[in-house]
Amino acid sequence: MKKIKIFLVKFLFFIIGNLPFSILYIFSNFLSFILYYLIRYRVDVVEKNLSSSNLNLTPKQIKVLKKKFYTHFCDIYLEMIKLDYLNKNQIKDRFKVLNPEVADKYLNDGKSVILLVSHYGGYEWCTTLDIHFKHQVAAIYTPLKDKELNDLTIKSRERHGIKLISRYNALDNIRGLEKSNIKFLYGFMADQSPQLRKINYWSKFLGVEVPVFTGAERMAKELDVPVVFAKMSKIKRGRYEMKLELITEKPNSVEDFEITEKYLRLVENQIHEDPNYYFWTHNRFKHRKN
Repeated sequence: MKKIKIFLVKFLFFIIGNLPFSILYIFSNFLSFILYYLIRYRVDVVEKNLSSSNLNLTPKQIKVLKKKFYTHFCDIYLEMIKLDYLNKNQIKDRFKVLNPEVADKYLNDGKSVILLVSHYGGYEWCTTLDIHFKHQVAAIYTPLKDKELNDLTIKSRERHGIKLISRYNALDNIRGLEKSNIKFLYGFMADQSPQLRKINYWSKFLGVEVPVFTGAERMAKELDVPVVFAKMSKIKRGRYEMKLELITEKPNSVEDFEITEKYLRLVENQIHEDPNYYFWTHNRFKHRKN
């Protein structure tokens, strides 16, 4: 039964991956209609997140934003599948890193770099970052419970050279990698909610006081490596740009949680510029302080 399931998934991915982008987005429009109007997939979570935030949106604005978001939501996951069928030049044409020298400066000097990313824009295209940098890129990910699907996901996301590190043993794995002579660009999606038992810091995010993930900052201080923020912009469907911004090159010279706070404010600024492209289906405020 599992073999049949994997075969069907691979077959579906093959069909989607070979669709022209024009047809892919027609399918995305149809799929977003199904998710939003018929299945109502996490619509209540999206509404709660938008209403709880300090975006100060009217009910009419929220309604319009939700529709745009679900189209973007479907775009991202279909593009994630499509990425497996794109070559290096096609990826570089559609996803550009505007200033890789911000990170390369330190990597060339023999220092690893921590890259803080958010669930904004075409973040799944970050699995192709190895194409844009001369040095190895490693990303922290959350393994799926289904082993076969997890193996398939790893194979897909590592196709373009990136190395995946499970979040459950990330710190130990990174410590091990740092003992080698290879320097890495470590990608952290640092805007997710931490597990309750691991909460050690609270801050306001979009006006709501919530627990905040601090693992990237703690790792930066332990390794004493620079921290860079990756701002992802969606130019249009299937076209993205990433601009890097240095948060600090000396993490141990700043106060505890200052790196985390700078990161949160940068993510907030990005969302306020255009909230359509943030991943509102994630329950951002589930552990909020009342």
